[in-house]
This record gives sequence, structure tokens and C-alpha cells, in this order.
Amino acid sequence: MIHVAIVSPDHSLEPVDKVISEINFGCHFQKYIYKKMTDIDSIYEDCRENSDVIFFSGELGYHYIRNKFPDIRIPCAFTAYEPIDVLSILLNFQIDHPGIALSRVFCDFLTETNHFMEVPSYLPKEKCPYFFTDTHYDYQHITRFAKKLWDEGKIDYILSRSINNLKRLDELQIPYAAVFPSEDMIIKSIRTALNELRLNAISAMDELNILLHLPLTEDVEQEESEFREATIYKMLVDYRKKMHLHYTIRQGFKQFELHSQIKAGEKDVKFLRPMLLEFRNNVAFPFRIGAGISSSKERSRYFSEQALVEATRYGKSDAFLVGDDGLITGPISSEKNISYNYTNEKALLFARVNGINEANILRLVSLFQEDQGKLLNSRTLAPLLGLTTRSANRILSKLLELGIVEYALPEGSNGHPKGRPCRDFRYNQDEFRKALM
Repeated sequence: MIHVAIVSPDHSLEPVDKVISEINFGCHFQKYIYKKMTDIDSIYEDCRENSDVIFFSGELGYHYIRNKFPDIRIPCAFTAYEPIDVLSILLNFQIDHPGIALSRVFCDFLTETNHFMEVPSYLPKEKCPYFFTDTHYDYQHITRFAKKLWDEGKIDYILSRSINNLKRLDELQIPYAAVFPSEDMIIKSIRTALNELRLNAISAMDELNILLHLPLTEDVEQEESEFREATIYKMLVDYRKKMHLHYTIRQGFKQFELHSQIKAGEKDVKFLRPMLLEFRNNVAFPFRIGAGISSSKERSRYFSEQALVEATRYGKSDAFLVGDDGLITGPISSEKNISYNYTNEKALLFARVNGINEANILRLVSLFQEDQGKLLNSRTLAPLLGLTTRSANRILSKLLELGIVEYALPEGSNGHPKGRPCRDFRYNQDEFRKALM
């Protein structure tokens, strides 16, 4: 029988306890309560020999154990919100508190780690609530961040999932509402964790989800729209047959969703790049592709949405991939893929201050981490950044002006290019690290 450790703050255990007492999951549960995050250390020691999976009532404990024990071998899971759950929470809050604008609400469970559950994709920036942006995700930093927003008069209310932290909010006299996961969410999350464990016991397979989006603008006539959708569907079917692949195809509004299974660990999807190139060579209209890989079908779908957002930002007919590690890989059309994420606050601030696209700066950081001696030029950078050669050259010129790249001059030169402008640059390694890492 599978042994599951349920790990929860005291106040969060009741709904989980109710679910596991009423639903037969076909496993044995051992319940653990923590009052402070460090209590999880001793809980983990007990679980190492007695549990097949550790299930947390929320993300806070989950992220603590993954950061504290990065080599942990026991599968971990948590009660996961999905974007529709968060949008429902925000809608109900607005119904219950019509006098409080969402832009004056702090949601402590929307973080960089969960990509703010895509709320910025659904709400205009000026309508979005405040998110938790600190990289230290614990009670102390959450409270400090909330207090700062409150003291500066930026918020009127807090939506909090940090149940153990509510007493502190009472002491600060900040109005709040505790956000509890529903029974359906708890049931679904536990079943997902158990199904993943059972599946891995049979064969190590990952779920692959691909979203192919057609960016149809208002000036595209109905007949043309129907033609493009029909063309894409036929190509997907033909390509599946030609390459002897196995994936389901589901058509939605301006979008196709593909699902398949691949061997665990195969993040370099063997047919994603050939499929992309096939489409680029045979389709005359624009498209965007986002692929997600995870041991969970739900999370692979979520990751494909993240990747599609990045493909849309890139702005060309290309593909991006996101896996369980949270790294974005792409553009896939490039023979040399690079991986990055949006947790580098220093690089993001640099991009905003200097008027450079954030994703482009993060890709440059990734290139630097991969090869610090790499030569840069606008011709090779342009396709990686999704820019024209001229725009890529403007970025290099800006970085040259800031002193974090320098001319790659031939031997014997006196430090300045002669004749035609120098086309190649190299990282000024110390200054680059200081500015962006």
C-alpha cells in the first residue's frame, strides 16, 4: 500500500482531513502539523523511511522542502490552484467587496514561482492585484512585504493563503481574507499525486502538451480564418501519419491542442523542432507554438500555456518549451537553444531601467552562463531575440555604451576599431556579472 505523508499548518489540516476521511484513495495517510517552517526538517527525517509521497496543503511548505533538500528522492506534491481557481477567487472578492479595487489588494499566494497563475494575461496591468515578488518565500518575508505595501498606503486588503501567518496580520491590523482550497481541489491534487506515483512505478513517462495558436487579427476575413484552421488541422494529421507519431489533436478557438507521452527526462522533444520547421516551410501565415512537459497532465498543460505566452512575446512563427524545472527553452527554430526564467530580478530591473526587452536580456544572460567567451554580433543574435539585425545591433550598442560588452578586436589593435565598424563583441565578464547576475 502507498503511504502518503500529509504535511500542513494546523489551520489548513481540517479540510484535508475531511477529504481523506470521506474519500477512499486506496492508500495510508500519516498526518503531520508544522507551526514554523523549520519544523518540516524533522518531519522530512521521519518521512524518509516511512512515506512514498509527501503531500503539502499549500505551496509554502512544498517550496521550503524543495529548497532545503534539493536532492530529495521522495516525490512531493501540493494542493495546486489553477488559473481558473484564482480568477474565481478574484471575481468573488470583487462581488463581496465592490468598493475595493483589485489593484489595491495583495495576493500573497501569487508568486514568480507559479508565474502569478497567469493573472496578468487576463487583467490589464493597472487592474492587477499586488503579487509577492520576493525570491524568499516564507512567512517572514511575506509579512514584511505586506506591511511595506500597507504602510505605503498601496493596499486596502490582503488575500492570504498563509494560514499560519494570519495572527501576525491581525497584530498589524491589516484587513484580510483567508483563501482556503476547495474540497474538489484537494481531491484532485491528491489523486494527481497518487496517479503520478503509480504511473512512475509502471513506466517512467512524462506528459507532453503542445498548444498551436493562430494569431488571427480583426482584419482577417472569416473565409481566410477558416482556411488557416483547416490547413493547420490537415498538416497536423498528415505530419502525425508521415512521422508515425502518436498524439491526440483537439481544436479550440484559434488554437489546437496536442497531447502525447514521452520518456521521462526527454526535455529535448525529438519531433518538436522538425514539426516546427515543417510548419515554417509550408505555412504562409503566422502561428505560435508553446510546449509543456511534466509528469502531471494538468501541469504539462499549464506549462504549455507559459511557453505559448513566451512565443507570443517573441512575436514570430516559432516555438518555446517549459518543463518542470520552470526553465523556458527557445526559440526552438534555433539550432542552439537557450534556457532562462524570470526569477533574475537584477536582470529584469536592468532591462526596465535601460529600456530593453526583459526576455532578450535574460537570453543574453543565458548565453553568458553557457559560454562567457562567446563572440556576439547582431547577425547571430537577431534570430535568438526575435529581432531585426538593426534592432539587435542597437541592443549591442547600448550594452557597449554601458560597458558590459566590448569590441572583439583583432590582435595588435590599440583598443579601437579601425575602418569599418567592428561587428563582433565579447562580454566584459566582470561588469556583466556585476550588472546582471
